[in-house]
Amino acid sequence: MVRGNPTPEELQQRLYELALQQGSWTTRQAAALLGAAEEEIEEATDGLENVGLLRPSPRKSSGYAVVAPEVALSRLFAQEGHQIARHQEQLAHTREAMISVARDYLGVRSSPARTLAIEALPTAEHEESFLDRAADVARQEVWLMHGGPTSSAEFLDEMLLRCLGMLSSGVAVRALFLHQQAGDRLVSGHVKELAHAGAQVRFASHLPQRMLIIDWDLALVPVDPENSTQGFWAVHGTELVPALRAAYDHCWMAASAAGAHAAEGASSQRLSAVEEAVIRMLAEGMKDETIARRVGVSPRTLSRLISTLLDRLGVQTRFQAALELSRRGWLGDDDLAQEGAA
Repeated sequence: MVRGNPTPEELQQRLYELALQQGSWTTRQAAALLGAAEEEIEEATDGLENVGLLRPSPRKSSGYAVVAPEVALSRLFAQEGHQIARHQEQLAHTREAMISVARDYLGVRSSPARTLAIEALPTAEHEESFLDRAADVARQEVWLMHGGPTSSAEFLDEMLLRCLGMLSSGVAVRALFLHQQAGDRLVSGHVKELAHAGAQVRFASHLPQRMLIIDWDLALVPVDPENSTQGFWAVHGTELVPALRAAYDHCWMAASAAGAHAAEGASSQRLSAVEEAVIRMLAEGMKDETIARRVGVSPRTLSRLISTLLDRLGVQTRFQAALELSRRGWLGDDDLAQEGAA
């Protein structure tokens, strides 16, 4: 029996020496002779098999035949040679693939990737700087939406100068204003100058927010549609601008040409465009502050307008007004009546 606590490597060496001397042995015999546990002998046996010094042999009581060190070393060299050959073959295949890609595909390009970038414009100075740059880069068309309260005289004058410059350069300009702004002398003068220079101008009963769209890849929208004093986002790229163009175009198609808005609401038997818009938004559950901003009036003016409409229709609530108008056919569809029935 061998005494002491040999390392795994030492136990493998002692087991190999025992296998050479005994010829026929078992795991139990080896454990007793080497003073090790059977589990340790099994681990040592696996280690010797891994390096080729033992090979499986069902005819042996141990299940293994001993391999001479020089034979095991020769086999390891041969195995290493095969691995190197396979590795070289893989390297050659990889090099061929690299050469093929470089020669045949580097010049192939997909369509340009669309990009989206958002630029914060927190102050009026940032907005003015952006508007000046936008006027310089516009190539085909510029769409303006003047939602919310009427802008200051200074802002309208500067915007008019930019629009006139773009129009003279061949850029098409569209401008949307609120019906309520048409009676403002400053706005009417602005509209007259735009139309005279060749811009298309329309008036809408309500507009969701202020907006500026330049071609298909640049736009300006407020951070808070309810309060444009909170700053703006400049949207760069073709990812989002087409969706903003679609929203603008929807408002444009529902608007009337400059001058045509004066005829709306002339009949006392029908609603004006503003009144119809107010009733629709009330029926949709919008807050008074939002409705007032969209039609361009103060909350107090909106409250008076709603009271006048209720008295005119002989109803008590706002939703009753929407149902009554739908019943009379003044809203042009039955959707509100169907909602009331539900």
